[in-house]
Amino acid sequence: MQREGKMRRINLYKILAFIISICMVTPHYAISDYIGEYFDGISPDAHIYRYDNKKGSLPSSSIDYENIDSYVHYYNPEVLNYWNDWENNKSSENIYDDYVAAADNLYASAGSSDSDLQAGIANAQGDAMMIQADKNVVDSYVNFLDYYLKEKKLVLATKILDINYHKSEYEVLNAEEEYNEAVRKEESADNALKYGSGTEVEYLTAKKQTIDARSSKVAAESSRKTYMRNLLINCGMAYDADIFIAPFDLEEGLDVSNINLENDYQYALAHNVQYEIYRRKRNNARTTEVQKEYDILIEAAPKNIYNDLETKYSNILDLVETKYNREIAYSLALSNYTKAQNEYSAGNISEKEYMTFETNVRKALYNLAMVKYDFKIAFEEYNASVMGYGNS
Repeated sequence: MQREGKMRRINLYKILAFIISICMVTPHYAISDYIGEYFDGISPDAHIYRYDNKKGSLPSSSIDYENIDSYVHYYNPEVLNYWNDWENNKSSENIYDDYVAAADNLYASAGSSDSDLQAGIANAQGDAMMIQADKNVVDSYVNFLDYYLKEKKLVLATKILDINYHKSEYEVLNAEEEYNEAVRKEESADNALKYGSGTEVEYLTAKKQTIDARSSKVAAESSRKTYMRNLLINCGMAYDADIFIAPFDLEEGLDVSNINLENDYQYALAHNVQYEIYRRKRNNARTTEVQKEYDILIEAAPKNIYNDLETKYSNILDLVETKYNREIAYSLALSNYTKAQNEYSAGNISEKEYMTFETNVRKALYNLAMVKYDFKIAFEEYNASVMGYGNS
């Protein structure tokens, strides 16, 4: 009954998501909507120079998950280049002026030409140059928003690296257990062959499993090193720095019942940075051609923002179901293992049979851990979209 109740709740979440998707009226933001000085209070000074008096030095002992946004903001070389570039080139009006000057020259050439053909070509080239000028009108705040969005996406990528690093540690431990188990089976098959109770085919099969397990172990260790190297680099540290990657609570804040897709969509729509960039670029545009390009992007943005959220929400719901099934599988494996311990102590089952139950528990626990890490990644991706850093 408990399982049926959970399955009904999971299905109810999916039904509600579907109803919302077909019944929600997507708001339309007209081009004439007021665009304030700062988008939702995000000012360059407040962001670029935030907590400047608390900057301090790079962490020397550990990387903490909750501080990743600060590491990326203050120490990531790519982000530092963003803000140095923004300071040095707060606008590109000079580029715009260069294009306009070139267009004016072409228009003047057309006006003084004796050939209608040459005049037409020059006018067309002038029009094209004016469109290029229009596409290069980027005020300093639009530049800021562009870099701000890139930084936020890099923060998300770095958080996912941290999660995957800890996930890969678990994968290494599991691969080592798989390898040790394969070695034991190979030794057992070798002994059986020597004493005539086994076949050469069984021994060779066990030997191949050991080779495969060794390869998986090497691959898992390599993956862990890659995640750690990239995590350190993103946090502005040397790729080979000797530093502890602190663990975190896998369960904290991951309650699917707190998700309200409609409310989250409204918040994401109001805070989506790329959407605001489109609107500001449309507001700056001088030519009809470029205005139409941004009109199309602006019109499509609300639906794209909703689809992005809905896809990530559906992924969370799928993982809820997977996580529940793996929790059941782990509980069952643990129960069987407990019974096997008693049976083995009483001499009712062999050591080989007992080890099979032990292996089943390990595998079930590993599968459960993997989906928990995936679940945390899914929540981070969903929350990033809600905060305005998703697709539009």
